[in-house]
Amino acid sequence: MPAKSWSRSPRVILGSLTTLNALNYLDRYVSAATLPLILTDLAISDAQGGLLQSLFIVAYALACGPAGWLGDAGKRLHLVAGGVFVWSVATVASGLAPTYGWLLIARAVIGIGEASYAVVTPSLLSDCYPAERRARVLGIFYAAIPIGSALGYIVGGLIGEAHGWRAAFFVAGAPGAALAFLLLFLTEPARGAQDRSHGAATPLGLTPWLRALASRRSYLVNTAAQIIYTFGMGGLATWMPTYFVRERGIPLASAAATFGLLLVVAGFAGTLLGGRLSSAVVRRHPGADFIVSGWSLVVSIVFTLFAVLAPQPAVFWPAMFVTLLLVFVNIGPLNAAMANVLPAELRARGFAVTTLVMHLLGDAASPWLIGVASDEVGLRAPVLLTGCLLAAAGVVLLAGRATLEADLKAVGATVGPAR
Repeated sequence: MPAKSWSRSPRVILGSLTTLNALNYLDRYVSAATLPLILTDLAISDAQGGLLQSLFIVAYALACGPAGWLGDAGKRLHLVAGGVFVWSVATVASGLAPTYGWLLIARAVIGIGEASYAVVTPSLLSDCYPAERRARVLGIFYAAIPIGSALGYIVGGLIGEAHGWRAAFFVAGAPGAALAFLLLFLTEPARGAQDRSHGAATPLGLTPWLRALASRRSYLVNTAAQIIYTFGMGGLATWMPTYFVRERGIPLASAAATFGLLLVVAGFAGTLLGGRLSSAVVRRHPGADFIVSGWSLVVSIVFTLFAVLAPQPAVFWPAMFVTLLLVFVNIGPLNAAMANVLPAELRARGFAVTTLVMHLLGDAASPWLIGVASDEVGLRAPVLLTGCLLAAAGVVLLAGRATLEADLKAVGATVGPAR
């Protein structure tokens, strides 16, 4: 490879961003794994514990709008590197927090840093690969979500039980602070370089680009489904380790490690499978991204019921595995569907708006609401209800399949069998 050509290689950019995405979710969910320890050490209620995740999500969501605008207006790799560094330092600072209030502030800063990363990276990757390959590429990128989340549970559970919850935050935050500098050596791809058609540029003014987003009906359907999905997944991700400790009597290290192992295997397989299934189905149905995602979420409700209600480990652990496998199938296809219907100069803002509303209306509320309900009726009922909402997201996608087909036809996106 010629000197410095590695810095512009799509594979190098994909690999770097995917690795950092894993660290993103490690830092995000180490708090969920250590939540039982935090509740005890800081003497706080379940509602206050849920607020740790909810405030993180509120800060994350509110930062998405400015991050998306900056991503469409300036150097995206510089913005991403800054976000990685901020969230990593704030994760380390979480372990140093002397009080509950300071821990809340640290969690909010983590959210701001992660927003600067999350809303810009799909735009970067879309400029590295053509439309027909994006579902598979984004499937690879988002496969880091279950890996990082699982590492968060495993690191939090094992290190937290052995050395305390503060040590778990130190271990989680250090790698990202160092790796953030790697991004400064990469060459940013040209905006829209892989798009076959280019329309008139969308102005940076607020009203024109919001109108441009709203004109793509599949974008609205996609966003609505992701709001419901994120509400359910955010609540479950925060409370499932605590659920297994309380309702099943499983030690924290064992519960977090087992859940983390299931998450990494099922999530990784489900995310990659989603891209490949969509690639196969699209040969006959242009709306494949919504079809595959919708049915996987609808079917998941059967296994969610067994995962939450069955008292036997031989039943609830396998059921949890299948639920996780199915709910992660949608990650690559839904993000590809969004990237394929948005023009290049609007993608970062489009992903930013979706990220903003799906978190403000989704997992910003669910961890706290589950905590409030748990203080009154226990964890089982709110966890079960939250899990069942995932199927509702699938129904929205299946009902809106025609909007995706219409939008793809309107923009002339080619999503054929080479995906």
